[in-house]
Amino acid sequence: MWFQDEARLGTKSVLRRCWAKRGTRSTASHANGFEWTYIYGFVHPFLGRTDLLRFDSVDINSFSAALSLFKARFDPADERLLVLVVDNAGWHRSAKVVVPPGVHLVFTLPYTPELMPAEHLWISLKEGLVNRVWPSLQALIEPLDQRCVWLMQQHAFVSNLTSFHWLPAA
Repeated sequence: MWFQDEARLGTKSVLRRCWAKRGTRSTASHANGFEWTYIYGFVHPFLGRTDLLRFDSVDINSFSAALSLFKARFDPADERLLVLVVDNAGWHRSAKVVVPPGVHLVFTLPYTPELMPAEHLWISLKEGLVNRVWPSLQALIEPLDQRCVWLMQQHAFVSNLTSFHWLPAA
C-alpha cells in the first residue's frame, strides 16, 4: 500500500523558527515570489521507500504522467497490484486521469490531510530550504533536487515519519 501527495515549492520563502541569542530577535531573509514547482511524492510507510518527482504543474496530465513513472519504477514487469491512496483533489478524481494497469487508486476521506502519511514528507523536504531567498526558480531547483535525493535514501527515517500506528501492516 502506497500513499501519494503533492507539495508546492517556489520563490516565496518558507519561514521557520530559528535559534537566537536571548534578548535578541532572530532574523531571516524573506521574499514573496510567485514562481512554483511541484513535487509529487509516493511513499510506502512500512518499507520507507519514497519516490519524489518534480513537475511544473499539478493537473490531470501531470498526475497521469506521475502515475506512469511511479508504475514504471516500482513494478516494471507488471507483476503486482499497487494500491495507491490519494486525497480528493480534483485532478485525482477526474475521469480523464490515465491510471496505468496494475495501479488501483483509493481515496481518503475529504478534508483529512492529517490521515495522509505522504503529507509528513514535506516538513523534512522543506527543512533544508527554509529561511532563504531564492532569486529565481532555477536557483531553487538544484538544492530541491538534492534534498529529494537525500530524502529518497532515508528509508528508516521515512518509515518512522510516515508509518502511523493505525495503518494496517499491508
